[in-house]
Amino acid sequence: MAKKDKNTEIVSNETTAEVSIKIPKITDLEWTDYVLSLLSDDEKISDNPTTDGLRRIFEIALNCKVISSTTTIAQSPDPNNEKRATVVHSIAYALNSESPSRPELNVITVDGAADVYWGNCDKVYRNHPVAVAETRAEGRALRRALKLRKVVAAEELSKDIDDNPDANTVSKISNAQINFIDIMAQRLNINVSKLLTENQLSADNIYNISHDDAVNIIRLLSKYQQNTSEILDNIVGYSGDWK
Repeated sequence: MAKKDKNTEIVSNETTAEVSIKIPKITDLEWTDYVLSLLSDDEKISDNPTTDGLRRIFEIALNCKVISSTTTIAQSPDPNNEKRATVVHSIAYALNSESPSRPELNVITVDGAADVYWGNCDKVYRNHPVAVAETRAEGRALRRALKLRKVVAAEELSKDIDDNPDANTVSKISNAQINFIDIMAQRLNINVSKLLTENQLSADNIYNISHDDAVNIIRLLSKYQQNTSEILDNIVGYSGDWK
């Protein structure tokens, strides 16, 4: 039997003899197809590999050991930055074929970065920009280390984006919040404009109120509903002209 080198694997089945399969080098044109062939069907979405799938096969494809896989948040979501999250993911790994007794001498580090906000994220996930950015950044780091050609991780693609954001975006109060506040205020006989002013919020234009401030107002109304004795006298008297 021919001697097997490090780029050859032996496969067999019940009907055939052992067959040597040459594993392409990372510099070969066939490398990307080989790596993708290691993925199962449920680790692809429309032929794009998922980050989970790339993470699973990473050590197999590169014959390496992951030393660390860490995430750094470079920018946190804030109303002033359109609720944008910027994340950097770093992967450090050592090739098993190089200095196997002392892998720390051959540590390779790759980074991947991603920024996510309402303009590049599916609506269903846009309230979780840090989590989405983390997954995308890790996917990019894995792709870079694996040196995949013309491949994008499934999580980097978005299909349902708001092209023209309005008051329903994540940075501003939503119509659903406005309707909920109005219903609660009617039930409790509370003047919303006075309530907003009492909580240092401008009542001039309700659509300028942030999503987070609206959440706090709803929490306060829910608290008043549980104990109406806490409602301040100076905010009593519902009026529908606050919207």
